[in-house]
Amino acid sequence: MLDAAFEEFAAHGYAGAKMTAVAQRAGVAKGLVYHYYPSKEALFRAVMQACLEPVFAEAEREATDEDVPATVMLERLLDLAYAEREGQERQCILFRLIVAEGQRFPELSAWYEEAVFRRAVAIARAVLRHGARRGEFDAALAEQEGMAEVLLAPAIMNEVWRMMLGEGRAPSRAGMHAAQAALLARALAPGGMDARGGGRDAGGKEGNAACPATRRATSAP
Repeated sequence: MLDAAFEEFAAHGYAGAKMTAVAQRAGVAKGLVYHYYPSKEALFRAVMQACLEPVFAEAEREATDEDVPATVMLERLLDLAYAEREGQERQCILFRLIVAEGQRFPELSAWYEEAVFRRAVAIARAVLRHGARRGEFDAALAEQEGMAEVLLAPAIMNEVWRMMLGEGRAPSRAGMHAAQAALLARALAPGGMDARGGGRDAGGKEGNAACPATRRATSAP
């Protein structure tokens, strides 16, 4: 049923989608659709949750393991944010619908803010605070207002540009991944924003030792 609903939303948008058409696509009675999803909004939320829950579940597992170094945790979350994964095309289509129709249907934007945006920010903030507690990240930067959102923004914008410009013209996913990892490694390390430090790590060495993601991503051909 959710597959049929996705096809209907993808074909006609949120405004143009019909519950009757969803039932026809699914080969069930319209009453059965309403039995499980009493409104089109509820059905759209269910489709979004089915697409996003596996990604959020994995990210939240990564962000709550207190035994994992924060730099490794950050590396894994960046890998997840930039990864090509099953279902990504569906996520992009649904995100495009929210961007295009959110102003006409503020209930969609309100749900997206609560169920997607704030959940993602909470994960990013948990990683930053974990690093501050362990002394791996600068504590003031980790708690700075907007830092969690800044951590998320490049990967989100990469997807937006891919939707707008197409695969061939959008910035390289791997390139943005490497650049973000390099910036975070230098900026978040204790003293990393101190201009006198010249971008050195806590041991006084030049480079990106603070984050393994940087070494791996920047060494890729």
